[in-house]
Amino acid sequence: MVQLWCRGRCFPSVAAVIFDKDGTLADVAHYLRGVAIARADHIAADFPDLKEPLLQAFGVRGNHLDPTGLQAVGTRQENLIAAAAFVATQGIPWIAALERANAAFAAADREFTAKAELTPPLAGVMELVEQLHRAGCALAIISSDRTSAIEAFLDTYHLKPFFQLWQGGDEPPTKPDPQVFLRVCDRLGVRPDQAVVIGDADSDGLMAQRGGAAGSIGVTWGWQRPPVLNYCDCLLASPLEMQITTDEKR
Repeated sequence: MVQLWCRGRCFPSVAAVIFDKDGTLADVAHYLRGVAIARADHIAADFPDLKEPLLQAFGVRGNHLDPTGLQAVGTRQENLIAAAAFVATQGIPWIAALERANAAFAAADREFTAKAELTPPLAGVMELVEQLHRAGCALAIISSDRTSAIEAFLDTYHLKPFFQLWQGGDEPPTKPDPQVFLRVCDRLGVRPDQAVVIGDADSDGLMAQRGGAAGSIGVTWGWQRPPVLNYCDCLLASPLEMQITTDEKR
């Protein structure tokens, strides 16, 4: 067991830490903004009037991406459904609208084929992961990204040995449903009240709260414009702010 210290707040007897990936472990702001624009562009090729509304819905704000917006927080499926809903406003039948949106997303995917290489670990994150691992914490990832993308990230940056398991948004239930948290805790062999969630979105904090976690730590270190987080127990701007102590050092 370890203690996590977050700006004077102590989370005692922690057996596991469950991370979000995008914006928490991985630097994705520029990449996700590019993907959002590409998706909007491909839909706008058939429906020009939808480009700006789509960009707003995805969370593109000029040169920035809203860290609390759909593209940053939502799963691929949630983004797809939202895009299809916009297409349907043009008088397109729902199934056809879904097909149009899916084709646009697939075209954007072909332009962004190397996500792992383009989204490196954020500064200080690898050191934090290594410290938690050395202290004996079980580590896992629950992300809105696809499971295959999580694995590619871990492989690319040689982080896989530190994590016991990972689950993406393509495997329901997804955040903020507490069942995904409870399932991961069960697979890790820890009680929910022995696990702390670390993430950059309200979906992370809400999942932790609903699942009876030991606590949730909100992080803003992945974004130029820090997100406003409403469901975390404490907030960190840098991985260096977290202190880790073991039971023996209390």
